[in-house]
Amino acid sequence: MEQAATNYARTQADSLDNIAPTSLQGKAAWQYAQSDNFFSPEEQAAVLRRELEPYRAELENKLKQIGWGPDQLAKLPAIQDALFSGRQTVPLEINLSQDLKMFGSLRIVMTEAGPDLRITPFQQALTIPESIGGVRLSPAEQQQLYRDGALPRPFLVPENGTFVPTYLRVDEQTNTIELWRVKAEQLPTKLMGIDLTKDQQLQLVSGHPVRLSGLIDRQGEPFNATVSISPARQELQFSDINRLDLAVKPDNQHRQQVAQNNEGAKTDLTRSQEVAIGAPTMSNSQRQTVEKLLEGKQDQQPSGNKVKVH
Repeated sequence: MEQAATNYARTQADSLDNIAPTSLQGKAAWQYAQSDNFFSPEEQAAVLRRELEPYRAELENKLKQIGWGPDQLAKLPAIQDALFSGRQTVPLEINLSQDLKMFGSLRIVMTEAGPDLRITPFQQALTIPESIGGVRLSPAEQQQLYRDGALPRPFLVPENGTFVPTYLRVDEQTNTIELWRVKAEQLPTKLMGIDLTKDQQLQLVSGHPVRLSGLIDRQGEPFNATVSISPARQELQFSDINRLDLAVKPDNQHRQQVAQNNEGAKTDLTRSQEVAIGAPTMSNSQRQTVEKLLEGKQDQQPSGNKVKVH
């Protein structure tokens, strides 16, 4: 079923092939880069829609209990499409009980136990505390979250006996702080025809930009670019794009698809202690931790289901 879902997803991404990473389109370049391990948001949505089909009646019943049954969703197709594509909805009025209502965003995620309906309460104003999930934020870090909507350096979050690089970002729709986890199996090994070294992977996952030469666009033309992780947009971003002489362009290899972690977690659901990687470079212990994650990737196959974060 997983292979069928994968094949189905790839058929849904044909419209992305017309995008080319020129200087003006650099921000969109991630949309058509391809990898064996990564799906674009469109591909992820296609996979999730297919996975949710056997649970559709169950999910519709749960949604009906909070005031968003099939009849209500039929009147707002954009909300219905977002829900069953794994995207977060705009803030909605949600009936928690007969007498209790709240405004919040809905999202359906796949877990090991099946689909789960998530509710993110809407906050009237963004509040960034001094401590989040056991991590104390400096005044400068608090201001950066307000100003930029994300912190550029990840935290190492303990999970199941290992550590997961995790970014803090602001969910602008609900005015809440979100954790975006970048797991080892989601790190690219190739990007648009270029094999990434372990050092380059370490730099990317640690929030540092990487300069790559000889990348291949959809039209088979080479270019150079600086690649980095954008926590605010939850994607890889391209900058400083330079075109190469067509006479020396490399062969056209399979392109890579930039990943987006579809299983973000709100900080109020996270109970684990976090350790910030605040320095410009990683310490030896931090480097060894991430290297172990990368080495473990070779022995593990990515699971089709996401793990629910408590």
